Amino acid sequence: MQCRACKSNLIPFLSLGEMPLANAFRKEGDTSIEKKYDLSVGFCPICFLVQLLFAPFPEELFLDYVYTPSVSSSTTLHFKKTAHALIARFNLGREHILLEVGSNDGTFLKFFKECGIGILGVDPAKNIAEAANRQGLTTLPEFFSQKLAKKLVQEKGVKANLVFGANVLAHVPEIVDFVQGVKTILAPSGTAVFEFPYVRGLMENKFDTIYHEHIFYYSLLALQNLFTRADLEVYDIEMVPTQGGSLRIFVSHTGAFPITNAVETLAAKEQADGFTEEATYQKIGRNVELLKEELRILLQNIKKEGKRIAGYSAPAKGNILLNYFGIGKEFLEFLVDKSELKQGLLTPGTNFYVYPLTKIYEEKPDYLLVLCWNIADEVVELLDDYKKAGGKFIIPIPEIRII
Repeated sequence: MQCRACKSNLIPFLSLGEMPLANAFRKEGDTSIEKKYDLSVGFCPICFLVQLLFAPFPEELFLDYVYTPSVSSSTTLHFKKTAHALIARFNLGREHILLEVGSNDGTFLKFFKECGIGILGVDPAKNIAEAANRQGLTTLPEFFSQKLAKKLVQEKGVKANLVFGANVLAHVPEIVDFVQGVKTILAPSGTAVFEFPYVRGLMENKFDTIYHEHIFYYSLLALQNLFTRADLEVYDIEMVPTQGGSLRIFVSHTGAFPITNAVETLAAKEQADGFTEEATYQKIGRNVELLKEELRILLQNIKKEGKRIAGYSAPAKGNILLNYFGIGKEFLEFLVDKSELKQGLLTPGTNFYVYPLTKIYEEKPDYLLVLCWNIADEVVELLDDYKKAGGKFIIPIPEIRII
């Protein structure tokens, strides 16, 4: 398999085997054969880009989507704080335009609209784009590309002062074309801001960010190589806590802004920490196997004590963990999720029926395995009554802990 950015040969370092698509929930009674695809990751020794060896067609992943950020109060608050910070940093007003790529249900867009700033969202999930448009949050139900960027510039006169994408840069197979599209639509003094799970997370047992939607797992060094090819550059960075640890990058036309010390410092640290070396990535698989054994033993011991365990939430990352660790109905009695889009459906691979949260209080399990571990604090706060009644929470990643 060749690198999608530089065409060099990839070095495989971790395989999760044949996996269903992590967001491919099924209706109860569906008897069709569930599709599974290889889920293996490789490292490019030339441009340092970590990526899947195989990726399904984007149309299979995104045209009918079940994730919306508005379900999570912490995610919504994060978007609100981010929006206000960017508006202040770039002094955005009514004469400016925000283009959000992968805008989903418009949770981020609405904060800009409330401030009178021009907005345009682009998201291929037609069901969710329609919901955003019904709220007056203008969203194109398309994949962002160089072709679309040229069309928007030539036919609509769109030049974005701010391009934003949260958890989208990792999702795009044709990443070189995508970056060229950013180059085309970005105003001369504009900035593109992207945030996504940082590749260091894989080295910290956060392996469940690996699923078919996430084609890429970025280091700063790989991003610098990628954007340089389009005559763009990363001029600033921030670390943010979302998704268990994300990198936020600020990208401009080359020379538009001075490059900060934060960029130079992180690039040097990645070099020193072996982010350019194959051996660094080969360790990941061994650590994941140890975590798998530890969690299975814990769940087995709890069951032997006669205690009952349920699963909390069915995020993509949680579905990967359940499938790869082999955690099925012999461990978990049922599974709940806050999202109404998922309730009443079956989880991919493991076929858990997704119940609303009221099931917790009806059944009163002794433990909840929190699969959305990245917002565990939010979950514990939300279910304070369950905790006060003696319920406990198992947080499986990055290291197992019980609350």
